[in-house]
Formats: sequence, structure tokens, C-alpha cells
Amino acid sequence: MAEVAIETQIGTLGIDASEIGLRRVRLPGEREVDAGGDGAGAANASAAAAQLAEYARGDREEFELTFDWTGVDPNHRVVLEKLCEIAPFGTTVTYGELGASAGGVDPRDVGVMMATNPLPLVVPCHRVVASDGLGGYGGGLDLKRRLLELEGVLPQRLDLGV
Repeated sequence: MAEVAIETQIGTLGIDASEIGLRRVRLPGEREVDAGGDGAGAANASAAAAQLAEYARGDREEFELTFDWTGVDPNHRVVLEKLCEIAPFGTTVTYGELGASAGGVDPRDVGVMMATNPLPLVVPCHRVVASDGLGGYGGGLDLKRRLLELEGVLPQRLDLGV
């Protein structure tokens, strides 16, 4: 496992990657990253770091990364993969819409799955909103707003008083 910390326009991000692929992205304010590791996964961590830095600068709309889903519940993975399919850059989807698209998952369960997404930003849980506003976000609502503004979603599409 390789761990990398990078400074970006949205704060310090932590990246964990294995030789299989990206395993975890830590948002600003999460546990500090112990940079290093055994080198297995260093290429995947480096690729993720470069693409996340581009995204944070506004220079990337899609990620081209392989994921290591080790430890992710299969039902959770289905919802996360569906999110990547139906919520491209510059769009949002509600918890209910995502749940329905993923086979009828309860919107509250979708909320829990988004809160425990191991790959925020890359698997864009910040694009999942409540039917009546932003909803929650593991990185905090200020960061969610910043990410949606970066993608051109706020304030045009959602009238949330921001």
C-alpha cells in the first residue's frame, strides 16, 4: 500500500493505493496521511494524485483510475458505481434518484453509503443532493458547495441561498 498527501486548491488530500488501484481518498480535515508505504501501489497513488490536483484546479472533469474495492460491501459498491454512471461532472442527482437507479435502495441508505464513500471526489458523492437542498457531506457543507461551484452547478442549478 502506498500513501500520498497532496496540497490542492481545496485543501490537503490523502491518497491510499494498492497495486490493484486507488483504495481511499481522504478529504481535508481527515486523519493525517503517513506518506510512504511499501511501494506497491505507488504508480496508482501517483496517478490519482496528479488527477486529483488537476480536478481541484478545474482542469479535469473525469477521472481515469482503477479502483481497489477491497473491503467495500458489494451493495455499497453497486450504488457507488451507479453514481459514477449517472452523475457526470456538472450535474447532481438526489438521494432518491440514485437509490431508484441502483435498484430501489432507500434514500436514507444511500445517504449512509455516501457518508462512508471511501473514494470521495473520484466517486462523486458531493454530487448527491437532497430533494430540498444540499443534504450532507463528509467533508462539510462548505466543501460540498465549493466542489459544486467548481463544477458550475451552484448557484445556477440549485437555488440554495449560497
